Amino acid sequence: MSNWFGLTLFGSSNGSAEGPKFQELWRYRYKKVAHLLERSRSVSAKYRQLKQIKKQIGNRPLVSIILSEQMGDIIACEPVAREVRKLHPDGYIIWVVRPAFVDLVKYNPNLDGYLLETCPGERVQLLKTGIYDKVYNLHISHRKCQYCPDDPINPIADQIGLTFDNYYHRGDLLYMFSQAAGLPALTADPKMYIPEEVQYKVESLQLPAGPIVIHCQSSHVARDWPAANWNKLVQWLLATYPYPVIEVGLTPTVTVTHPKFRSLCGQLSLLETAEVIRQARLFIGIDSGPAHMANATGVDAILLLGKLYDFVDYLPYSGRYKRGEGVTILNDFGHPCAELPYQWVQDAVQQRLGQPKLL
Repeated sequence: MSNWFGLTLFGSSNGSAEGPKFQELWRYRYKKVAHLLERSRSVSAKYRQLKQIKKQIGNRPLVSIILSEQMGDIIACEPVAREVRKLHPDGYIIWVVRPAFVDLVKYNPNLDGYLLETCPGERVQLLKTGIYDKVYNLHISHRKCQYCPDDPINPIADQIGLTFDNYYHRGDLLYMFSQAAGLPALTADPKMYIPEEVQYKVESLQLPAGPIVIHCQSSHVARDWPAANWNKLVQWLLATYPYPVIEVGLTPTVTVTHPKFRSLCGQLSLLETAEVIRQARLFIGIDSGPAHMANATGVDAILLLGKLYDFVDYLPYSGRYKRGEGVTILNDFGHPCAELPYQWVQDAVQQRLGQPKLL
């Protein structure tokens, strides 16, 4: 018998499987109860906050755009804010977003504010209150919180048959999610809004001008290209071209030591990463949030794609990249990104940067 978080747990203490499993069950239950209690408090606080906003704005409609997560999704769907502003020129428009991604919407001039979302269950509870005068929900149904019993439903997405099993078969992220929100199928170029203080912060890093910026790891291992290939590519870039190479992202992949190579992995905020990418002469990366940053900041790119689940021939990007402007998309159809031939990437670089010159 053992005691954990004030609960008496009966089970084996001699290392057998029954004891740890029993403790894990109660650990989950404790976290679930704590989460639901915090959610209840959070929903009440946010409802009062929204009521106060409605009191302040008078007859202006309170309009909500809901796309709370995935970095690339939020960047790709930035044109939604512009479209909603056209539809509600006098509306008080907020974007519902998870705390990790708030900077992606915080400086958008088409928005009046944002609301931080704790979990999808909280979203369901707030929607049930009817606090919003108009809602544009870009989420697909059934992406649940691990602790909440609520099942988030988007009736519009369900009506047009948009699901997690087919969404990439239907078009790019903006095209799909704008329809899920009841808007026309949007195709505009996404934008990023980078404030001066972020630009000054990146300037203080004294980065070399016109670098090649690479991003090697996503949150999804199925999207990644082998580390050995990235290291080989960087060594070739540094030996072949006069341009510096900078790696961005959370976790470093490249282990090359060279005066013209610099890793900024884990050192930058989202907008600082976007500013570094904005200054690049070329971006090379896998399908990821930084690739969407490159698209939204007008940077030429080489993007490495591959089979993802049942999605083979797909393109997440709208705007320039969808039109094929300033981008080379590499995809060995039917094969994961990990199997993309190294030589394809090197050849694509030569096409973008020109034939190697003797250094």
